[in-house]
Amino acid sequence: MRKVWAETVGRLGSDAMLYCEEIWHPNQQPMIVDARGMSDGTLRFLAILTAMLTQPEKSLIVIEEVDNGLHPSRAGLLLQMLREIGEQRQIDVLVTTHNSALLDELIPKFIPFVMVTYRDKQTGESQLIPLEDIEDLPKLMASGTLGKIASKGLIEKSLKAD
Repeated sequence: MRKVWAETVGRLGSDAMLYCEEIWHPNQQPMIVDARGMSDGTLRFLAILTAMLTQPEKSLIVIEEVDNGLHPSRAGLLLQMLREIGEQRQIDVLVTTHNSALLDELIPKFIPFVMVTYRDKQTGESQLIPLEDIEDLPKLMASGTLGKIASKGLIEKSLKAD
């Protein structure tokens, strides 16, 4: 994508359409695509990027299922964008995910910021625990990536043993 913009559309000019200009090869003419031709993942990625760039500095952005609709190969790019823009604009970003590809992209320095949600055995209430507080974490991490141990249910099994 070389350019993204919106234009007013419709008889009353009160609606908008999102457009992007794409070019795949240097000798190719740019191709214009509107939102109707974009995937849900692309639209979501652009919405997150827009939120990151337009929210006031030093604010908080909360994104439920941040990678919903996004191709797994783009998980690293999404995290890089959240990290870079968040640092530049001093924006705190809180995201949820179940995506093992996204979890695999987390670099070790982010482990202290990862929280695990689980159900309390006695009350059934949702609980949060820092990932690094899980007693078996070193052993779990030795058996695979964060995404792999999460997708195999090993984190939950470790919590049930406590």
